[in-house]
Amino acid sequence: MKIINNSINFKSFTVIGFISILIFIFKWFFSYYFFKDDLSIKIIFDSPSDGFFYYVYLEALSSLNFNNSFDVNIDNLKNIPIPFYAILIPSILHSLFGNYSILVSELICIYLFLFIFFLIFKKLNFGFFYSILASLLLIVIPSIINLFDLNLITYFNNINNIFNLRFPRPLITNIFFYLFIFYLIRLNFNYFFNKQNFIILGILFALTFSSFYYFFFIQLISFIIIIFYKFDLKTLLNKKNLKLYLISIFTFIFLSLPFIFFLLSSEPDYKERLYIIDLNIEKKIILIKYLISKLISLKFLLIFISISILNYMANKKKYFNYEKINIFYILLISSILAPFFFILISNQTGLVYHFTNLITLLLFIYIYIFIINFFVKKFKKKSFKKEFLFYFFIVILVSLYNLNIYKSFLLKNSDEEYVNYRKGIYNSTTFIKNIKSDKINLLTFDPRLMVWGIMNGVKNIRPISGQLVPKKHFMIEDDLIYSFKYLNLSSNSFIKFLENKKSDWRLFNANTQLFFWGRYSASLLKTFNNSENFSKTELEIINKTSPLNVQSIAIPKEELNRLINKFNNYSFKENLSLDIIALDKREAIFKSISIDSHFYCQELSTDIIKIFINKKFNKLCKKKF
Repeated sequence: MKIINNSINFKSFTVIGFISILIFIFKWFFSYYFFKDDLSIKIIFDSPSDGFFYYVYLEALSSLNFNNSFDVNIDNLKNIPIPFYAILIPSILHSLFGNYSILVSELICIYLFLFIFFLIFKKLNFGFFYSILASLLLIVIPSIINLFDLNLITYFNNINNIFNLRFPRPLITNIFFYLFIFYLIRLNFNYFFNKQNFIILGILFALTFSSFYYFFFIQLISFIIIIFYKFDLKTLLNKKNLKLYLISIFTFIFLSLPFIFFLLSSEPDYKERLYIIDLNIEKKIILIKYLISKLISLKFLLIFISISILNYMANKKKYFNYEKINIFYILLISSILAPFFFILISNQTGLVYHFTNLITLLLFIYIYIFIINFFVKKFKKKSFKKEFLFYFFIVILVSLYNLNIYKSFLLKNSDEEYVNYRKGIYNSTTFIKNIKSDKINLLTFDPRLMVWGIMNGVKNIRPISGQLVPKKHFMIEDDLIYSFKYLNLSSNSFIKFLENKKSDWRLFNANTQLFFWGRYSASLLKTFNNSENFSKTELEIINKTSPLNVQSIAIPKEELNRLINKFNNYSFKENLSLDIIALDKREAIFKSISIDSHFYCQELSTDIIKIFINKKFNKLCKKKF
C-alpha cells in the first residue's frame, strides 16, 4: 500500500482518528489506574494547571445562568464576561453529556489539532507520510521537553502553549488560530476577492476575538500585511472590493455580538478581579518601553535576525515552499507588532504577557516549519518500502507523549500529601452526592471543591472565589468575614490569611488571589489605587516586578487596615445553617477553629482535609462510602 498520498481520503481521517484516540485515552486510563475517585473529581484534579476554574463558564452557558451568586440571599447580579466561542460547543456537549463533555471536548480538539496541521503540511506538499508525522511531532514536542526537564529553560517552557489540554486555552482557542493559519496557507490570491473568502475571514476573526483576543490582533495585522504585500493600492481600494470588506466587517460584528453583550453587561468588579487595568498615557509608556527593552535584548535580536536572514535567503533562492513559509514569518512579525498596536488603541488591558508568550510560540512554529520543510525537501523522494516504518514512528511519538502523562500521574501518586488532599475532597463530594446537593450549604476555602460544587448543583457556597461569581467586591469581603466569624477565627487569623508574602520573583498570597485576583495586582504598572503604602522591602520588590507580571499580588497597608476594621465591626448573625465544612489543615489558621463538637462529626476527614458534617446527617456521616 502506498503511504505517500496527496489526496485527503478515508485513510487520512482514520489514521488521524486512531492517533487521536491513543493520545487521548491513556491520560484517563492512568487517572483511573492511580486514583479510585469518580469522573467529577478527575476532570478537576486532572485538568492541566488552573483550567478547572473555567468550567464555571461552561456551567453558566449550558444552564443560561450568567449571574449566579451561589448564595440564596443574593440575586440580580450583573453577568460574568464569557469567552463565548471558546465555551459554546463545550457547553452544548455539557448539556448533552454532563461531565463526559470534558473528555469529548479533549478528544475532538486533539483530532482537530492533528487534522488542521495535517492539512497545512499537505498544502506544503509534504505528502501523507510526512504530513502525519510532522503534525504528530508538533503535539509531542512539549511532552519531550517536559520529560527531559527542558521546560526550566524560559523559551522552552512557553512551547507548551502550542497545544495542551488546559481548558479552554489552549485546548480550544488555539484551534481557532490554527484554522486561520490554514486559511492563509490555502488561499489562492488570484481569486481572493470574492464573497466567500471575506465571510470566512469575518467568521475567523469573530471566533478569536470572542475567545482569546490576543490572537485576533495578530490575525488582523498579519492579514493587513499580506494583502498589502500581494496587491497594489488601486486593487485594494476598488469599489467592488470595498463592498467585500464591509461584508467581512458585518459578519465579524454580527458574530461578535454575544461576546460584546457579555462585556457590556458584566460586573465591573469582576473584570477588575480578572486583571483588567485602565490604561492612561503613563501606563502605555511604561508598557511600550518595557516591550521595546525586551525586543532589543541580545538574546531575542540574535534569534530574530537569524530567522530573518534565513527567510531572506529562502526567498532569494526561491527555496522549496518559500512563499508559504513567508506566511509564518508574517505571523511572527505580526505577533511582535500586535502588543504595540493593542496598547496604543485600547483604554484597558488584561494580561499583556500573553502577547509576549505568543511571540515565543510563533518563533518556535516558524523554526519548526522551516526545519521540517528542509527535512522533507531532502528526503521527499525517498519512499519507505515497508509501511510498518510509518506506524513504528507513530508508536514511538505516541509513546513519548504518554510516557510524559504517566510520569505526571506517577509523581502525583507518589506524593502522599497530594493523595490525602485529593481523597479529602473526594470524601466531601461523596457525602454531598448522597444527599440533595441543591439543599446543601457548603463552607470551604478550597477552589477545587468550590468548582465541583458549581458543576454539581450546590446552590449555597460560602465563601466563594471572586473569579467564579460576578459578586461585587464588598460581597466577597462579607462572605470571607462571615466564614471567619462562623469558625470563631480572630482578626489576627484574618490578617494572617491575607498578609503579603514573598514568592520567588514576586509578592503573592494564594488566598488573596483566590478571592480578589487582580484587584490587588502589584507591579511596576499598577498597585491598588496606585498606592505606595507598602513596607520598604515590599515596595522594592514591586518596583522590580515587570509591568507584564500583573499577577504579582499585594495589599497596601491602608487597604488591609480597612479590611481589618470591617472585620472587627462586622455584626455576625448566623443566617445560614451549614451542612458541610471542608478545610485544608495545611493552612495554619484553621488549626485554631472552634466548632461545636456536638453539632458536627468528622468521620470523613483525612490528614489534609478536615471535614465537618452537620449531625442531622448522622447516618450518612458514619456510612463508609
